[in-house]
Amino acid sequence: MNFRPIVAGLASVIVMTSALAAEQVLNADVVVVGAGAGGTVAAAGAQEAGLKTVLLEKNAVVGGNGNYMEGSYAVGSSVQKKAGVTLTEEDSFNEIMNYHHWKSNAPLIRRFVSETAKTIDWIEAHGIKFEEVTSMWPEKREAKNLTWHIYPGKHGSSLIAGMVKTFKEKGGTLLTETPAKELLMKDGRVAGVVAYNKEGDKVTVHAKNVILATGGYLEDDKMVEKYGAVPALPNGSLGHTGDGIKMAMSAGAVPDNMGLIIYNGAFMPVPGEALCEGPNGQLRALFRQGFLNVNHVGDRFFNEEKTREWPFSSNAIQREGEVFVVFDADTAEELKTSGYLVQCGLYIRSGAPADKFDQLIAANEKNGNAFVGNSIEEVAKKAGMDPARLAHSARMMTEYAKKGHDDQFGKDPKFLRKVDKAPFYIVRGKLHALASGNGVKVTEFMEVVDKDDRIIPGLYAIGHDAGGVYGDSYDLKVGEGTASSFAINGGRIAVKNILGEYDAEKK
Repeated sequence: MNFRPIVAGLASVIVMTSALAAEQVLNADVVVVGAGAGGTVAAAGAQEAGLKTVLLEKNAVVGGNGNYMEGSYAVGSSVQKKAGVTLTEEDSFNEIMNYHHWKSNAPLIRRFVSETAKTIDWIEAHGIKFEEVTSMWPEKREAKNLTWHIYPGKHGSSLIAGMVKTFKEKGGTLLTETPAKELLMKDGRVAGVVAYNKEGDKVTVHAKNVILATGGYLEDDKMVEKYGAVPALPNGSLGHTGDGIKMAMSAGAVPDNMGLIIYNGAFMPVPGEALCEGPNGQLRALFRQGFLNVNHVGDRFFNEEKTREWPFSSNAIQREGEVFVVFDADTAEELKTSGYLVQCGLYIRSGAPADKFDQLIAANEKNGNAFVGNSIEEVAKKAGMDPARLAHSARMMTEYAKKGHDDQFGKDPKFLRKVDKAPFYIVRGKLHALASGNGVKVTEFMEVVDKDDRIIPGLYAIGHDAGGVYGDSYDLKVGEGTASSFAINGGRIAVKNILGEYDAEKK
């Protein structure tokens, strides 16, 4: 049998063989399950602090959704101070809690907020310099209420690469394509995990501390439905099937407001593309522009300006499952010349022209994601809609645009566009999501607890494996990048707790 080589670093390794299988046994202080943003930060911090650490990743590449994040939330950082931002921890904490109607775990959120500035400075000390602190909301930029710290190149992969580099240089053990399958327990506390590599060999990691950072359960439709949510297409990386949450529950963990999914509106479905990044980004950005949106029969069903605030528009889209953007030749020409009305993340800016519009429409006509017709009835038939109902929706939108007022939903006039000039276009979208929101119940120090709030010794959950973060919606407008920030700060909090840095506070 071919055995997969392991670079052990500081972790001790024993390899046992038989005629049928091989088992690799590693001994460490900490095992981190999941090499996304939170997991790589936790692993780098632990190894750097002298803890023998093993980092397991089920995919062939590290980073997960962390590779797609543009920036992370923080308050009180040196980057903000240089930019003249005066927002306080207390004000930001209360803004977050009020948004979630105090359904969040208040001590956990307060701890998270208080750590964010230190984490930004810690990341910069590792050579990863943030480009700026900003907001996608003009009103927040004007008020200098800025909390979104943008990674180098506007890409979270820079953070992942930096953390993995630190982890390896300090002697950490990284095993990719090695998903953890079972949590080991001994005398009521965590004792490690059992994983399997791509050859099917068993990998047992003995450790007194396990940090679960597997990214939640978005892609396990049964779990999504069990907790009362609607399945959606994932944006970004794959593999978020609730592994960490299931392992935690096997040790007695309980859910904390699970069922919240971080939906981010509709996008043209293209596997492997996230948000408006990727070859089809210019068409995916149409779902943020506030143009006429209809359901599968051709009826308008919400105020399209809310596509900017996708936690809200997602609630409307959940009722339909699909959404179609409808526009005409004049709007297409506007996109190609004057550019987009609304930015889509940091990938497509407002005012940027859609210079690939024609070729992308032609390519996506072939795969059933785009439709073009010389009349509204013709394009409706191509898209499988009721021609009369779509014609009615287009006629009403044209009337609203001419008089500058949306009689139905009161949409901001700047998003009103006539739909009366051939050719007519329809682009198909489906409900997408970034991740599941809440996971298992944890303390403010990321320690997993059971149904009686008793700590399960040595077990930690961070990022989307941890619960108590959100109420009923993602807090996009309160602070962009809170999901990634909670993950990386959770990783640092867990490691600090393992090191005893909070012991004095607990007395």
